[in-house]
Amino acid sequence: MSISSPLSDMAGPSTAARGNGTVLKPGPSPTPMEVTQSINPPNKKRLFILLSFPLLFLLAIPFWWYTTSIERLSLPIQRIDELDSIGIPAYRGKILITSDKDAFPTPPPGRAVFETKVILQALGKIVTEGVDGIYERSRPQKKRNWDLIYEGDDTKIEKTTPFRVHLRRFQHANTSFPLEPYVQPHETGLMTSGIRPGTLVIPVHPDQVGDRFLKQHYKIALINSILSLYPADPPAIPLRALKYSPNITLSFVLLNEDSSAGSYVRSWDIDGAIQEHFVPHLEPLKDIFNFTIESQILYHAPLTFDPTLTDAAARSVNENQTDIQVEQAIEEAKHGDENAEQVAKELLQREKEQFWKVSEEDMKVFVNSERWSLDSGSTNNPVLRFLLYIPKEGHRPMRLATVDGAQSFLLPQFGSVHILNPPSLLSSSSVSATSYHLPGTALKPSFHLFTQHLYALLALPTLYEKGKIHLPPPSSPLLPRNEIWQGITPWQMHQILDSRTRENTEEAKKTLVGIKRLVLKIKEMKFGENVRSKVIGSIENLEKISESNSPLENFILSRDAVNLANQAFFDPSMMGLLYFPDEHKFAVYTPLFAPIAVPLLLGLLKELISWRKGRSAKNKAKAEAEAENTDGAAKPEEAIDPITASSEKSDEIQESRPDESNLAGEDLDRATRQVGSEILLEPKSTVDIEPEASNGRVLRSRSKG
Repeated sequence: MSISSPLSDMAGPSTAARGNGTVLKPGPSPTPMEVTQSINPPNKKRLFILLSFPLLFLLAIPFWWYTTSIERLSLPIQRIDELDSIGIPAYRGKILITSDKDAFPTPPPGRAVFETKVILQALGKIVTEGVDGIYERSRPQKKRNWDLIYEGDDTKIEKTTPFRVHLRRFQHANTSFPLEPYVQPHETGLMTSGIRPGTLVIPVHPDQVGDRFLKQHYKIALINSILSLYPADPPAIPLRALKYSPNITLSFVLLNEDSSAGSYVRSWDIDGAIQEHFVPHLEPLKDIFNFTIESQILYHAPLTFDPTLTDAAARSVNENQTDIQVEQAIEEAKHGDENAEQVAKELLQREKEQFWKVSEEDMKVFVNSERWSLDSGSTNNPVLRFLLYIPKEGHRPMRLATVDGAQSFLLPQFGSVHILNPPSLLSSSSVSATSYHLPGTALKPSFHLFTQHLYALLALPTLYEKGKIHLPPPSSPLLPRNEIWQGITPWQMHQILDSRTRENTEEAKKTLVGIKRLVLKIKEMKFGENVRSKVIGSIENLEKISESNSPLENFILSRDAVNLANQAFFDPSMMGLLYFPDEHKFAVYTPLFAPIAVPLLLGLLKELISWRKGRSAKNKAKAEAEAENTDGAAKPEEAIDPITASSEKSDEIQESRPDESNLAGEDLDRATRQVGSEILLEPKSTVDIEPEASNGRVLRSRSKG
C-alpha cells in the first residue's frame, strides 16, 4: 500500500524506502503559497528582525548624543549687565608746587615777611578757585581732579608724586609779559638748574619780580598750563590713530625712485636718527607699548603717476605763504639760528628753480603698495611705516602741493611719507658720482616730522600748546632753542594712561556684551570651560578698576580685560558652529537615514497590517467555533450518522492493518509540521489500498496549527 499527498512531497520529489517495504509515491508539485511559506521565516522571527534595527538605533542614541552634544556652560549674564554701571574712575593727582625764595618781591621795611610756603598756599588757593570757576561754567560741567600740595605736608607723597610745579627766577627768561611756562627737559653737562625733569616751570625774569601785578601773572600762567597738562577729561582717540595693541612695529624705509638712473642714496645713519629722535619718546611708553623697530632700503620704487613740471614763472603753489616763510627764516637767522639760515637759503632757491609738483590727488595714490616691497617681518602686530622717498635725478626737486609748503603727509593708521631731495640737503663732501650717504644732519628735518606723525598715529598728547606751554629756553642766549621735541613727560603719561584705560574698558565691555548676545541667540554655539574662564577673567579685571589704584594699575587691568575678552570672542571653539544652522544638520543626516528608514517603516507597516488581519481572522474563527458549539449543544440525540458509521468501519480496517495506517499517519504528521499552517485535505489526498479493500472512502485530516 502507498500513500500520496502534497504535504509529503514538500521535502523533495525523491521517494523514501521504509523498513517494512512500503514506498511513498511522488505526488503533485507544491503551490507557490506553500513554497513561500516554507522559505520565509515565521511572522515572529520576521518581526524580531525588523524591530532589531530601531532597537539598535535606540541603543546608539546615548553614544551619538555624547559625541555630538554641544557644551554650553552657564554664562555670567548678570555680571556682564552690571558692568554698565561701573564707571571709569578719575585718578585724583597731587601736584607739588614749589618756588625759589627770590621768585617773589621782598616786602618793604615795616611790612610783615611771610614764608614761601604761606605765599604759595595763598597763590594755590587763588588758582584752584579759578579752575573750579572755569569748570562750573563749562558745558557739560566738569570737576577738578587734582589737588595742590606743598613742601612739608606729606613727605611720602612729595617723593612719589610725578606732578610738580616750580616758580623759577631765571635770568634768561623772557623779559616781557605774559610769562612763558615750559616743561623742564633733561639736562646734561656741568652747569644744570637742579630742577627735576618733567617739572612745569614758570620762569620769571629778575626785572619782573618787582612788578605789582606779578601775582596775577603767576595765576594766569598756572591756570593755563595746568589745564593744558592735566585736563579733566582724557583726550579722545582720533580715527587716524591706531587702535590699542600692546605690540607695535615701527618700520623705517628709504625708497629710491630709480637707482639705475644714478644719483641715489646707498646708505643712511638710521641708528643715530632713531636714537636721537625716537628713543626719548618710546622709552617712557615701555609700560604701555612694546615697540619693535626695523629698517630697510629699496632701490627701485617707481610712482604710479607722472609728477607735473612747474616752471619758474609759476614759482610756488602759494607765493604769499612762501614769502612769509622766507621772512621768518631770515629773522630767525639774524638771531643766530643756523637751521633757519639754511631754510631761508632753500626757500629762496625754490623761487628761482623749476620743480616737479605732486598734487593732492596724486598724494592719495603715492604709496605704490603693489610694487614697493613694504612687507614687514612682523605678521601679527600692527605696523607703522615711515617712508623717506628719494626722487630720481630726473624728478628733482620734487615737492608736494600743500598750503603750508610741507614736504611730508600723514597716512591714517598706516604711517607717513616725507620727500627728500638729496642734492639740496647734502654737502659737497658727501656727494659722490652715483650715490649718497645720508648723515644724521640730513635726516634731522625728516625725523623731526616723523616724530610729530608718531604722536598723531599713537594718539599721544602733544606737550606744546600755543599760548600755554612753550619750548624750554636755551641755557645761554647765544644758543638757539632746541626744536626737537623732548621725551614723554609724566603729564603726558597721565593723559595716555587715562585715555587708553577708557578705550580698553569700553572695548572690553562691548566685546563681552557681544559674546552674551551671540551665546543667547545661537543655541548651537559652544561655550566651554576655556571660553568661560576667559570671560570671567575679563569681568574680574574690569571689576577691580577703582580710584584707589594708580593710573598704571588701572591701565594694566583694562589691558588684560580687553585681551581676555578678545580671546574669548575669537576662540576657535566658538567660531566653529557660528554659521551652522539647523538646515545644515538636516542636509547631513537626511542622506544617511532616509534610505534606511523608508524600508523599515514600510516593513513595520506591513507587519502591523498582517497582525491586524490575523487578529481579526482569529477573533472571527473563535466566534464561529463558539457559535458551532452552541448549536451542537442545542440538538437532540439522533440515530447514528452514516458517515460516522463508515468512519468507524474504516477504523476497523486500519486496526486490522496497523503498519500501513501508521505509516500514512506518520507521513501526514511530518508534512503537517513542516507547513505549520492550517490545511484541509480534500478528496485529492487518497489512500491507495488493495482493490478489494478500497470502497472509495475518503480520509479527512486537519493539521495542527
